[in-house]
Amino acid sequence: MTKKFKITALILFSLISIKGISGVQAIFNYKQFMAPSKEIYIESYLSFVSSSLKYKNPENSVLQARLLVTQYIKQGGEILDFKKYKVLGPELEDSIAVDFKDQQRFVLTPGYYQVEIEVIDLNDSLKTPTITSRTINIEGYKNKINVSDLELIDYFKKSDKNNKNEFSKSGFDIYPMISNYLPTDVEKLAYYFEVYNNQASKPKVLVKQYVETYYGNKILPSYLKRSVKILDQITPVMGVFNISKLPTGNYNLVIEIRDSSNKVIAKDKVFIQRVNTNVQIQVASKIISEEQQNSYLVFEDSIDYFLESMAIIGNSFEYNVLKGDKSKLTYEMKQNYFASFWQSRYGVDAIAQWNKYRALVYEAEQKYGTKIRRGYETDMGRVFIKYGRPNDIDERLNQQATYPYIIWHYYKANNQSNVMFVFYNSTAVNQDFELIHSTMQGEITNTNWKTYVNKRVGGGDSRIDQDERRMR
Repeated sequence: MTKKFKITALILFSLISIKGISGVQAIFNYKQFMAPSKEIYIESYLSFVSSSLKYKNPENSVLQARLLVTQYIKQGGEILDFKKYKVLGPELEDSIAVDFKDQQRFVLTPGYYQVEIEVIDLNDSLKTPTITSRTINIEGYKNKINVSDLELIDYFKKSDKNNKNEFSKSGFDIYPMISNYLPTDVEKLAYYFEVYNNQASKPKVLVKQYVETYYGNKILPSYLKRSVKILDQITPVMGVFNISKLPTGNYNLVIEIRDSSNKVIAKDKVFIQRVNTNVQIQVASKIISEEQQNSYLVFEDSIDYFLESMAIIGNSFEYNVLKGDKSKLTYEMKQNYFASFWQSRYGVDAIAQWNKYRALVYEAEQKYGTKIRRGYETDMGRVFIKYGRPNDIDERLNQQATYPYIIWHYYKANNQSNVMFVFYNSTAVNQDFELIHSTMQGEITNTNWKTYVNKRVGGGDSRIDQDERRMR
């Protein structure tokens, strides 16, 4: 694996959903590029989920989402750069809300950084800030010829020279596709990347662009392009594939730069997940045999239940399939996807891992399921399934001055030591405890969690501080 592939693997799994306590939901991703001055910069992308936002406008009658976003770039705990700004969603004309995007740029040198993002819904004072953080890796362009990260495009248009914006690049306004999930209604796969030439000369290269199967890396001849480029310092490349006939499956979009001897001198790839209900999966293309499928057999009346439960451990690309509308997918398609999900992760140990997971899902259902939510849909059920049984449990259920709350302590979870989860119940309607704070990376972090627990009567419980100190 080349250094470039290491970068792309990290970027692939940096796409995460961020969610606060009844707060804003968004998807975060980033891509790395180089400016003509040879400074390296990242484009930070946020896609806001419209259903998680409140719409109003105090200045006029037009409904509009209004957000306050702060992005910090940190290294070793020190803030190196930050941006604090307002984001206004599109004005609603017919009360139908749509997701919308934000993009920012940060100049960085090679190294590891922490990106911390805070989002506040300015239309809803009751929502707590949504906070998330992620480690990113920036690598230098040391070879004679390099490629930027491969960016998927939602749509693009020619830039107005007099009205450029944060999406303007190489003469176009390029609006990124932040998720790598391609549903049936997406018929075009558009993408953008840049080739960097660190030489005084302008070499001629072959640029090869294609779609390959994720399993087996088989190139699909219908999705293959070649073009010859004479490289400037920065050479932008934009391409489009018609994927209306691309069957449901997992694929890679690949770019290769080849020299005059046809040797690959730079390469990048991005994972894409296609769901196409208009094209039937052909038996010959199945990667899981009938014998293997029988080992994972889940009956038709429960397969949707288990597919949705698997979203807990799936990446953000898989989440859309696992939690999305599956009404147009046949049982055979679901079963094949189900089997490939486990096979691609665990290989020969896949069946044993699935059986362990199924047992956790059943146990979460019994312990944390409610009349209105399945066990894996509750916060406690999700954490239980994802991280296992906690080592210590401290329950504070009947304190007069606080809402009922429970602290779970893990000595080690996901290679992180000394992890704490705090759940509380602000209503007496059911026993569905909500996650209010965690020290696990990627989970909700709310340093003011004690304030919310104490809101019951405006009092306080000194044992909260004792509990937290004991968990350190």
